[in-house]
Amino acid sequence: MKLLLKPLLILLLTASVSVAATQVDIEKKAKEILQKVSKKYKSNKSTYAAFTMVSENKAEKSKPMTEKGKLWIKGNKYKIEFNDQIIWCNGKVLWSYLKAEKELTIETYTENPDELGPHNLFTFYQQGFLSKFDGDYTEAKVKFDKVSLTPIDKKKPYFNVTLHVKQSDNSISKLNMSYKSGVRVTFDVTEQNGSQELDVKFFDYDPIKFPADFTDDLRN
Repeated sequence: MKLLLKPLLILLLTASVSVAATQVDIEKKAKEILQKVSKKYKSNKSTYAAFTMVSENKAEKSKPMTEKGKLWIKGNKYKIEFNDQIIWCNGKVLWSYLKAEKELTIETYTENPDELGPHNLFTFYQQGFLSKFDGDYTEAKVKFDKVSLTPIDKKKPYFNVTLHVKQSDNSISKLNMSYKSGVRVTFDVTEQNGSQELDVKFFDYDPIKFPADFTDDLRN
């Protein structure tokens, strides 16, 4: 029995080292992928994305809700067209406009780098997350890498974000978010462009094009 103990111990130690090495490898590969993704979006003049967002509540077993929209980002400025709503943010002021009701809400914009939002949708992963490579796959003859992100701050409302990265150009094609509440959101990018020249006025509300019958100004 004593003769078997030493080989068994060596086997267990070897297995532990192998598992540790594998963990290091998948973390290293994830970082390499994210560095390429970050480099791509930093080189963009601006970022445009048409998307489909599907949200469902696993806990309540509700039917998935599908919505489509468009997003433009340049630095800390962004514009969103989403269903009947348009949102402009010039980095200082945020305007929300309901087209059918012609209602406008104005707020002071305060950027929070720790929160996932329109301004950092393609760059949020750069800090505050543990990452690991979660495999690759091919869909419609296009190859993708999956990177799983776990927030370091356990107080975040979500516990996992998975990025689907297109290997050919290092662009994010899909994003899955899993919330502690049971909600799961899939953000599917159907079109994107990084070469548009956007004037700063593009991110300002235009009262001529979008007249408001009612305005709620929440700025202090």
